Amino acid sequence: MSLTLTQSAGGDFTPHPEGIFPAVCVDVIDLGPVTSTWEGQTKTANKLRIVFETEEVGNDHKRMTVSKSFTASLHPKAKLTEFLGKWRGKPVADGESIDITKLLGACCTVVLSQGKNETTGKSFVSIDAVSKPTKKIAASGDYNKEEARKRMNEWRAKNGQPPLPTDTVTAAPKVAAKVATPPTKSAAAKVAAQDEVPMAFDPEVGF
Repeated sequence: MSLTLTQSAGGDFTPHPEGIFPAVCVDVIDLGPVTSTWEGQTKTANKLRIVFETEEVGNDHKRMTVSKSFTASLHPKAKLTEFLGKWRGKPVADGESIDITKLLGACCTVVLSQGKNETTGKSFVSIDAVSKPTKKIAASGDYNKEEARKRMNEWRAKNGQPPLPTDTVTAAPKVAAKVATPPTKSAAAKVAAQDEVPMAFDPEVGF
């Protein structure tokens, strides 16, 4: 299931156009435990959100972003495992560990599509696919991760949800690829400050 970036129903927000775009990872947000219900079953799992910036410019004259959320697990059947493998062009091996902070500054190519929520009527942009970068781009500095977390916490408070974990800007642990038990709080990805992460990325070596 693709995570979507939802635009507000009104205002001058410009949704990201559809197509294939070079992108760079500008943030990884620890969402903490998230409870969801699907087909009558309610589950709680630790989630993380990966945010990408493209070269497209919005109405605010800033580079546009898109994002995708995952359960913080590298179980062989986990969506994050598949996504990271396609991103770097090499499957995640059994027992492999990945330092989630290495995603910051890493480039890729994303395939985006637009849609509309039939219930709310709000438009959204989905990341349908990811692959190795065909063009490396640097983050513009337009993205403000503190402001992004503030907006998310305001939304969560309005919807009766707990705030984001307070340590979302600390170093993330390595996540091991193995047949895992349900993720615990300690398994959630925690992010290093963006300006402390090098921009260099070799898609053949991976992250």
